[in-house]
Amino acid sequence: MLSALHRRKRIGFFMVLPLLLLFIGLTVYPFAYMIYMSFHRYTLASWEKPEFIGLENYKEIFQDRTARSSVKFTILLLAVACPLEIVLGIGIAFLLRDFFGERTFRSTLLIPMMVPPVVAGIAWKMLFNFEFGPINYFLSLLGVDRVSWLGTQFFAQLGIILIDVWQWTPFVFLVIYAGLQSIPRDVVEASLVDGASGWSALRYIELPLLKPLIWVVLIIRLIDILKIFDLVYMVTFGGPGSATHSYSFYIYKVGISFGWDIGYASALSVILLIVVSLLTNLLIRFLRLREVLGL
Repeated sequence: MLSALHRRKRIGFFMVLPLLLLFIGLTVYPFAYMIYMSFHRYTLASWEKPEFIGLENYKEIFQDRTARSSVKFTILLLAVACPLEIVLGIGIAFLLRDFFGERTFRSTLLIPMMVPPVVAGIAWKMLFNFEFGPINYFLSLLGVDRVSWLGTQFFAQLGIILIDVWQWTPFVFLVIYAGLQSIPRDVVEASLVDGASGWSALRYIELPLLKPLIWVVLIIRLIDILKIFDLVYMVTFGGPGSATHSYSFYIYKVGISFGWDIGYASALSVILLIVVSLLTNLLIRFLRLREVLGL
């Protein structure tokens, strides 16, 4: 009996083995190779073999002005775009609930989220055009001078933030709106009958019930913004200068676009991976999401 069970387990293991090897080949090996290369000097343009240099690539990151600039811009995105998306998404979800024409508005609001970032980037690049862009045209109707949206540091950064908010606020709205539908209406109505105001019901009943969803959305958006690349690539290509270099875009620029410096790009990638992992774990622990979600 035991030998038959052992044989079935062995057969099951050999059946799963090809998938396991494929998983290791596609995920574990590239990850391990990236860490290995981060300790080497290896530039594709030089045709030389990788040279072990220890922590030199990591030391260089702290002396690299463009790397520091890309970190600042990524933090700016985290500090401005993420809170705006959360607040706007929650506000729209509450306003749209039980609103006349709710289905039509709901479908319309979801359109930006369904547009691929590359397409959104091209569309917004045309909208921001200095000479022929519709945004500057409407501003001129209001008596406002044309704005060089993609030519100055402030407006280029503002433009990336606006596009990210435009595209990902619907995601926050969708999650919170779905959460609102799951809150029993009789609980809210009972509090209103007991004399609570609409604001009190929202503050003390609905928002606390939505809190786990808000934290989950916050973590997803934080991770996504840390990896933002496509919008920057399509709209500003990191310019003007290095004003809109996100950290991910800088990794691409170092490793593929200009430098072909695989060793330094690997070190930058390892730092990003560590930051994302630490931030996610800290937030999960701080917000006690494991307990809330029963993980």
